[in-house]
Amino acid sequence: MRRYTRPLGLRMRDLAYASRNLFCRVHPHPVFILGHQKSGTSAIAALLAQACDLDVTIDLLREVWWPTYQRVLARHGDTFDGFIRRNRLGFSRAVVKEPNLTLFVPELRAAFPRSSMVMVVRDPRDVTRSLLNAVSLAGDLGATDAGSELTTNPGWGLVLDSSWLGLEGEHYIDRISHRWNFFADVYLDETSRFHLVRYEDFVRDKVGEVRRLAALLGREATVDISDKVDVQFQPAGDRGRTWTHFFGAANLARIESICHDRMLRLGYEPSSRSDGA
Repeated sequence: MRRYTRPLGLRMRDLAYASRNLFCRVHPHPVFILGHQKSGTSAIAALLAQACDLDVTIDLLREVWWPTYQRVLARHGDTFDGFIRRNRLGFSRAVVKEPNLTLFVPELRAAFPRSSMVMVVRDPRDVTRSLLNAVSLAGDLGATDAGSELTTNPGWGLVLDSSWLGLEGEHYIDRISHRWNFFADVYLDETSRFHLVRYEDFVRDKVGEVRRLAALLGREATVDISDKVDVQFQPAGDRGRTWTHFFGAANLARIESICHDRMLRLGYEPSSRSDGA
């Protein structure tokens, strides 16, 4: 990954964040919105919070540019309690959306035993396309065309290269696909622990799905969000090309082969004949 030099303006923002973080109190039992990056977690968290008149965290801001997930996961002189302290501002709100917290479900349960967890899943072909759009990377490259220097953003770097999770793969599409499997297994291994939202169901009926989720969480959706369902909470990916056109036949086959079993279990057809647009 290329070295990133943080601009002065962002360093000043970090100081302002640190001062706010210092005086925050961690929420005793937030709702955690989990799932792979680019699965629709931001939209679901934001609309749920608006419908139930709750405050919300959309990503742990400190971790976006200076991520410590890998250090905490490896237990290299760091603890999850320390991680929470560093991110008190993010953990101070009633709804906390952070995809990387999916890697720390046991730690979350121990630290927040009264909290509820929502798992958002999305077709891995759409997740991968949207993720690559976010870092301006084509989907039809070969292994040698997409090396380790995929992005200057440290947060996205941890998503694109998941060797720190013990996931292998020389090809960038393979690495992302194995990562999607890893996240899917967090849900599939303990389905009773989570409230599941399929992004595709959410898109078909955003208001109805948010109300359903609120009821499952024991919350009342008292605020009308019908005028907010089309707000773009994260930069939109390019859905103008089908999976085959975006990935090419070889890379699309990689995703479908690696993710095949989990796709079936989550209701996705692992056949490019159902090509998405």
